[in-house]
Amino acid sequence: MRSLVVTDSKVWTAETEYAVEVARAEKALGWDVTLAVSRGSAVLEVVQGELDLAELPGPDPGRSPADLLADVRFLSGLTTERSYDVVHSSRSAPHVACALSVGGRAPLVHLRGGAQKPRSNAANRFLYGRVTDAVIVSSRRIVDWLTVGLSVPDERVHRLLAPVDVDRFVGASRDPELRRALGVGENAHLVVNVARLAPIKGQHVLVEAMARVVAKHPDAVLVLVGEPWSGEPAGVLGLAEELGIRRSVVPTDRRDDVPSILAEAAVCVSSSLGSEENSRAVSEYMAAGRPVVATRVGVLPELIHDDLTGLLVQPGDVEGLASAVLEMVDAPERASRMASEAASFARDNLSQTSFVEGVGRVLESVGGGS
Repeated sequence: MRSLVVTDSKVWTAETEYAVEVARAEKALGWDVTLAVSRGSAVLEVVQGELDLAELPGPDPGRSPADLLADVRFLSGLTTERSYDVVHSSRSAPHVACALSVGGRAPLVHLRGGAQKPRSNAANRFLYGRVTDAVIVSSRRIVDWLTVGLSVPDERVHRLLAPVDVDRFVGASRDPELRRALGVGENAHLVVNVARLAPIKGQHVLVEAMARVVAKHPDAVLVLVGEPWSGEPAGVLGLAEELGIRRSVVPTDRRDDVPSILAEAAVCVSSSLGSEENSRAVSEYMAAGRPVVATRVGVLPELIHDDLTGLLVQPGDVEGLASAVLEMVDAPERASRMASEAASFARDNLSQTSFVEGVGRVLESVGGGS
């Protein structure tokens, strides 16, 4: 069986990762998978040697009709030559290009793992309702966008939570040198946030909340794990300086030892203000069996069941965020129970095995698994 996955993403995003995970799942099912991407895409570095690759000729099909037409011609030739059993599109321009090029030769299954809501217009109702055989989505909010906003039949929309490598985080060993390398005390309460340092991720709200936490627990330290973005970490560090807690905030850039960092955490936090239709960070927190505090955005309420697998707060609520973090620190037995429930949820719902099984069910529903 052969499948084609098409994305025009130039950068590595959660939406792109979701499409790649579908491709990996189909490969795990024994399919011959081709990934078609734009020239110079960051995706190439991630999957090089892992999947068969094809290069789309149009550098910017989302903005240039000529580039979109070039992609349509290329995909028409590719799907005719190789006779794929299923074709996937990810992002808007590839969705249109695949719809125009496949011509009913294979089921078209669109992938929606991003936070941009599709416009409720006649063109999209035709594209999703008449041309697309199924849609795989990463959150219930996207399900509603499609079934309510575009009248896509319920049975053609399949929600699959984005997977993580659960085994990598379960029982991760503690690194005795890690705290020393981070410059934090052996008994400090570590509050860990894993996310790119960007305004949408709400680290400035988390720093304000940490001022309340540090007032009660002077040894508490916020560890920010993520690549610099949009003038950060200078902004959040300046705010920490103003609040008098600069020594309690440690930025680390991106790191490869996230499991070890999570193993040291008293609390793991997602302070995001929006988006989060996928949340690798929160899924990893849960897989690691750590107490989690998260905001009510995107898919997070589907991962964190309030007061069962973690605590949820409203986005931008400094006092609520501080209170939830303190609740986890001050009630360790209760926090541990929630962390244990979170780990069980991750094993049952967020593993790559469960994702592969879900993709297999979707393929069967469109006749691609027969």
